[in-house]
Amino acid sequence: MPKGDIYIDRRKHKRAQTKLNVTYKVMANDEFEQRGPEADRKRRVETEDISTSGLQLICDEEIGQDKVVRLDVSLNGTGENIATFAEVKWVRRDDVLRKFRVGLQFLVVKEDHIAAIRKITGE
Repeated sequence: MPKGDIYIDRRKHKRAQTKLNVTYKVMANDEFEQRGPEADRKRRVETEDISTSGLQLICDEEIGQDKVVRLDVSLNGTGENIATFAEVKWVRRDDVLRKFRVGLQFLVVKEDHIAAIRKITGE
């Protein structure tokens, strides 16, 4: 019998597969962190999915795990925008896309933003 890994979905909140426009900026770990001139540039990407607890981005560059990211998420079609902070929980290279998949957990989300996300996820 072939051996394989068992996948257990540990998500607590329903996710919606959707492409939302996001701008993000990786925050410095502290005021003494050495950062190049590109560090303060906001980058534009799309989500792969979103839930009330976090989202997945498709990025051209690798973002370090445990980094804090400032996000501006446009909830297409709802007229809502979410401005918040999130922590990078995982990063994986997608060889097919030649990009990085980045899993982020929201650190702060307002109640009205949660309600807007629930409209998208159907939760």
